[in-house]
Amino acid sequence: MTCPICAAPSEPFAEHRVLGRHQARYRRCTACGHVYVDAPHWLEEAYASSAIAALDTGIVVRNLYLADVLGALLGTRFRHARRCLDYGGGSGLLVRLMRDRGHDFRWQDAHCDNLFARGFEADADARFDLITCFEVIEHLVDPLAVFERLTARAPVVVFSTELLPAKRNRPGEWYYFAPECGQHIGFFTPASLAALARRLDRHLASDGRMVHVLADAPVSPLLLRLLRRRPIARALARLARRRSLSHRDAADLRERLLAAQRGITADATAPAPRTGP
Repeated sequence: MTCPICAAPSEPFAEHRVLGRHQARYRRCTACGHVYVDAPHWLEEAYASSAIAALDTGIVVRNLYLADVLGALLGTRFRHARRCLDYGGGSGLLVRLMRDRGHDFRWQDAHCDNLFARGFEADADARFDLITCFEVIEHLVDPLAVFERLTARAPVVVFSTELLPAKRNRPGEWYYFAPECGQHIGFFTPASLAALARRLDRHLASDGRMVHVLADAPVSPLLLRLLRRRPIARALARLARRRSLSHRDAADLRERLLAAQRGITADATAPAPRTGP
């Protein structure tokens, strides 16, 4: 068995029951320390009811914080980024938050319904200046392949995942394994993120806890560590805020709805096609 990140040999790490009835076998890379599930055959069941786990009670406060972090980054290090994508965007909450702050974000998610950013979906292969991918990589069977596609679509990928702690880092000890939901199957260390960056030929910066950046040019990790302080992230985001797109978006969507309604009316009043001789 080899590590899906750096291809070094892996060894047994732990076993634990997930979803109350499946036995998960966790392996750990002997080189980079990446922990992953061997053959997670229950994933269809894990996502059957919802792509967003019921245990994710922090989803709103996390998105508010990440919106501040992004606003700060877009106002400092990535001022050039105009077109952005939230990959694995879930309900569309982050996209709506960022558009309300004046940043042109689009939504893409193959497994979740878009509730808050309807009308701002991205084409599957469209290119962007910056891509976000929050709380996604730990769900992926083949994270390297997915991030190869993302880095081909944008020079900067900002993503989040909590790093594996040095102690009390086994299922039943660390909450992030979330075996009750069965969706988290990959767990990263600083070394495994560095290995991922090397495989992708990208520079890595990390706040050492949750927020990480892969970019085609170096990014200071000091900035990311500074943004771990929420008041600082909030203040910098406020300084970088642009004119909200909320009213413009509403006008755009209204025009689309009216155009669709006019099309329906035109179809309804058109003469019925002849079916006989």
